[in-house]
Amino acid sequence: MVARLHNLFGRLARRNPDAWSGRDETGLTLVEISIATATLLILFAMTVPIIDTLFSTLARVNNTYVNVNQLLPVSTNLQRFLRSAVEPGPTSSSGVPVPAFVSGSILPTSVTFYTNVGNVNGPAEITASCTSSTPSSGLCNAGGVFTVTEALPTSGSCPGTGTGSACTYGTAHQLITVDGVSNANDSAPLFMYTLLENTATSSGVTSTTSEVGSGCSPAPGCYYTNDSSTFATCTSTNSTTGNVLANCPAAEIYAITIDLQVNGVSTGRTAGGQSEDDSTVYLLSPESDNYQPMVG
Repeated sequence: MVARLHNLFGRLARRNPDAWSGRDETGLTLVEISIATATLLILFAMTVPIIDTLFSTLARVNNTYVNVNQLLPVSTNLQRFLRSAVEPGPTSSSGVPVPAFVSGSILPTSVTFYTNVGNVNGPAEITASCTSSTPSSGLCNAGGVFTVTEALPTSGSCPGTGTGSACTYGTAHQLITVDGVSNANDSAPLFMYTLLENTATSSGVTSTTSEVGSGCSPAPGCYYTNDSSTFATCTSTNSTTGNVLANCPAAEIYAITIDLQVNGVSTGRTAGGQSEDDSTVYLLSPESDNYQPMVG
């Protein structure tokens, strides 16, 4: 047995090394290559839709976050401006008030008002509006833009801070821009206004509230009709009793409902989810918008 093993090892040692290398470098057969290729193709076909779904989901989530982030300045800065709305001048000698919200500029798609931003020269003028090709519809354009601009008062022009009888303002600067407004999808007006009506009687003051255009139909076009007629002018009642602001509804606004809907990418497989800021903003108090010489 030992002799046989010795003989076998001897023959292996004497074998030509080229024979060994030839056997080690033997390639794959055509069948083996075909099986490997088919396996790789199957794995690739399975991977492509998974990667595609992953990137589509990431795009949808990212677009949704963009929509939400656009609303943050609206729910913070714009609401703060509305709460701090103030009259830019005292009631005239003929009894006509100077309301914080500008008569004739109060609509379902836009509002202009004066607010305290801590400027020593007086209140700032803020205009918040959305792009609307047909304002009478009461709707923003689908996919339009919502903007908020601020104009600061000219030094010495506001009553109480200088010699002027009315504030004058410089160039307006854009503070907030929101793209992809989608209120039209739900037929929702951007702004709705609630009035606080104080009526003086012999037994005291009675306060009631009412939303302009509430319950009207078809909305939101009827909101435009109600707003444009209600806030068209501001005059005096020439009375110190009853509702002294009855002829100036712009001076009775004490709450504004904002319903801003946004979806910048609303179509396609990467469309984001619609985001919405639907909130009612109240003045700091029923008297907080009254004229103050140091503010407006």
